[in-house]
This record gives sequence, C-alpha cells and structure tokens, in this order.
Amino acid sequence: MDLRQLRYFKVLATLQHFGRASAALHIAQPALSRQIRLLEEELGVRLLERHVRGATPTPEGLVLLDRASFLLRYADQVKVDIADLAASPRGLVALGLTPALAPLLFIPLAEALREQYPEIRLRLVENFAPALQDALLQGTLDVALLSGPVSSPGVSAVPLVAESLCAIGPWGDTALGDGPVEMEQLQDLPLILTGVPKSGVRLALEALAARQGLELQVSMEVESIEVARRLVARGFGWTVHFAAAIREELQAQRLKAVPIRGLELHRMIGYAAARPPSRASLAVMETLRRVARDLAVEGDWPNSRLLAEMGEGD
Repeated sequence: MDLRQLRYFKVLATLQHFGRASAALHIAQPALSRQIRLLEEELGVRLLERHVRGATPTPEGLVLLDRASFLLRYADQVKVDIADLAASPRGLVALGLTPALAPLLFIPLAEALREQYPEIRLRLVENFAPALQDALLQGTLDVALLSGPVSSPGVSAVPLVAESLCAIGPWGDTALGDGPVEMEQLQDLPLILTGVPKSGVRLALEALAARQGLELQVSMEVESIEVARRLVARGFGWTVHFAAAIREELQAQRLKAVPIRGLELHRMIGYAAARPPSRASLAVMETLRRVARDLAVEGDWPNSRLLAEMGEGD
C-alpha cells in the first residue's frame, strides 16, 4: 500500500465512478482498476461494490476512506513543512473557539498573526468545547481552545488559564450580592442555561450541583450566551457563564457577574496527539498563548488566572 494507491482510492470512493475518477486522476481506467484491485488484495477485503452505475464504498471502504483522507492530508502537510523550513510559517490553520470566547480572543489573535505571520490563513470554527475536542480527533480542526480536564488520550493539551464561572444577573439585582457565592445560593434562582447540546459550562455546573446534592431551577434553555444575556438583561432570570462573555455589559453596568465558589474551568490549547502540528499550527498556538496571557495580565479577561506561569497542569 502506498500514498498513490490511497489517493486513487480516495478520488474513486468520493466520485463513485471509474470513468470520472480516471479522468480526474489523469490515468487510464484499466490502470486505476488494477491499483484498486491490488489494494483490495493486500487488505484482504472488498473496498467497493461495483455496479452498472459506478462503484460504492463498502463499510470497509468507508473506514479506509476516512483513514486515507487523514494520511493524505498529513503527507501534504509534511511536504509543505519541509519546503518551508527556511521560510516563515504559512498555510491554512483551522482553529476552534467557543462562541463565548471567540469575540474576546479571535480579533487580537488575527491582528498579531497578521503582523508576525502574514502568510498564515485562519479558518475559525465556533462550537462548544466537547464538540471542538471531537473535531480535533476527526482531523477537521488543527488547534482548539478546550475546557479541561481533557478526557481523550488522542488529544494533547497545554494549560492556558483558569476561569471562574459566575452567576450573571441584572446589574441592580441584589439576590446574590457582589462577592463570591456558594453553589446552594443558586437553587432558588430561575436559571437560563446554555448548552443544547450541552456545553462545557453546563456540564461543569451540573456536575458540581450533583456532587452537592442540589437541584437547580432551569427555567429556560438556549443555544448561546448571546441569547441568554439578552434574556437576563430583560429580567427573565439569571444565567451561569464566564464574565468574559459579557465584558461589554459589565463595562456598561447592564449586567453583573458574581463568581461561584468551587466552580472553575481550565482553558487548554489542544491539538491531535497522533498528528504532529504544522509549523503554522505551532505559530498559532504560541500566538494564542501570548494573546491570552496579555488579556489576563491586563485584566481584559475577567476572573481568569494564568495556569502556565503558576506551574499548574491538567
């Protein structure tokens, strides 16, 4: 088995037609058929179901298609890295951020990369932390900001910051006061929670409530902190999230954020352990770390503390 055969198979399995695949690959159809047959003989399985309309991947073929796509992408990246050793990092980096932190981090990250690594192109993907971790494993993301602890051995993670989760309510609401509160003080509040499917914030909140034997009053569920904070501002209840997600409302004194004792998430920069990061990905990770450090030190990332500088890990 070699990369050429895998490339042939990927094109054929995608197009599902020998004639179109041979044209796309610029080889004769009999030569393509022979290479696929040799691949099937080596693996000892049928990879394609041939029929009059073309060829459809078998279940074994679908597994090979997934693995081949990963290997070919990695091989292409190796060629780029070798060719660019003497040059500045360049190429596309798919970066995953949570919707709450993307507005805080992405613009300063993009500005820093434009200045230092102008040939790096970013593709931003916004999703909840558990989904971002899955995307790293599937190879659709190169780098992602995750919530620790990272549960999969297939993902490597570098500690970044720890954030306190906060009860977020209207600015003038005195139900919780201003100082840190205990989890049990949230029991009687109508809560508007994000996470459908559940986010890292929601999972951490429910886990702590379960450990303390508490039952929370969830009055409404929404998909994003953007909707939740608008509902809170209109008096529908309180939500639980990070203060960084409502920086503008805090500055305008429209909303307040009260830290919850014992409820903290660690932010980690993650990448797939089985796929060494490209030079461009490494540059993005280092720049993201620097941007996060500056935001935390300057107080622009509320209720956060640096983990790396304090010697904490995951």
